[in-house]
Amino acid sequence: MKAKSILARVLTVISICIVIPACSQRIASSIEKAENFSFVDRITPERIKKLDFRKNEYCPSKKKVCISYYYGSPLDENNLNYSVTLNRGERENIVKINLNRNSLDRSYFGTVVLLHGFRTSKEFMLDSALYFRFLGFQVIVPDLLGHGDTGGRRKYGVDDSQYISALIDNLIEEGTIKGGKIYIVGSSMGALTASHISTSRSDISGIILLAPMLQFDEAVYNYAKIDHPILSRIIPERDIRNGAILALRKSNIDLKDTNIKPLLKSSQTPTLLILSDSDQISPYTSYKQLKKDNIKIFKINGRFHPSMNTIGNIEHNAIVKWLNTIQ
Repeated sequence: MKAKSILARVLTVISICIVIPACSQRIASSIEKAENFSFVDRITPERIKKLDFRKNEYCPSKKKVCISYYYGSPLDENNLNYSVTLNRGERENIVKINLNRNSLDRSYFGTVVLLHGFRTSKEFMLDSALYFRFLGFQVIVPDLLGHGDTGGRRKYGVDDSQYISALIDNLIEEGTIKGGKIYIVGSSMGALTASHISTSRSDISGIILLAPMLQFDEAVYNYAKIDHPILSRIIPERDIRNGAILALRKSNIDLKDTNIKPLLKSSQTPTLLILSDSDQISPYTSYKQLKKDNIKIFKINGRFHPSMNTIGNIEHNAIVKWLNTIQ
């Protein structure tokens, strides 16, 4: 029965894609309507409450959309331990943190804003947020547009930057952010948002980009090859890419604005890129040629894309070394 269902689905797609515009429109619609992934396998509401992440909402004036976010204050515990297991087919990634406060050379101070990726939510960034709280930072962890508890149309990491920048301004004005440096950590699509924010503001001290998203049409094609291998061999690459571009147009987003590389090349903001040699969606090879004094690239081995939003022991060493050079 399952084989018949798959075959029927494939035949339906083939029949639609005989007409190229209809195929691209179907792909665009799938992107627009794709449901967000559930976070309950990553972290439960009970654990969120226990870890004292406080949920808030920011509603910009003259905007119909409110931004949902978590706030977390610095931790004073002597130890931090967590373990996150993620599976992709037969492959498994286990990301662990085991830190003792005495192992830190220094304490840190300031604010870290953490931004999630496409079809996830702020909850997927809470383990990494916990890590930065342990270092001594307060954290702000928002949902991007059309994700989690934030409404509105998806803006694919581009126009989200305006809302998150306004949130930062509001937190400064109300005194939540006072003194200390501001850093932004972006995962996948959130890395694009982080880069847009850092080019538009002068008060961002550094950005950490975890498996930053490639230009959107390329990212969608890479994702299709992994998660839909049969369909991606049947549907021409140009149709998949055109579907991605059409989805952007429906949200009034220009494809070129989803290309993070020009932003990185023009930016003077200290930047740490963390990439995996096993990530087929945002591969290390796509960024390894970026050479600028303000850009540091750190490669880790064996991690696939969904696991890259969680900071483990290996990334910790790279992050504190980078922080110590720019603070």
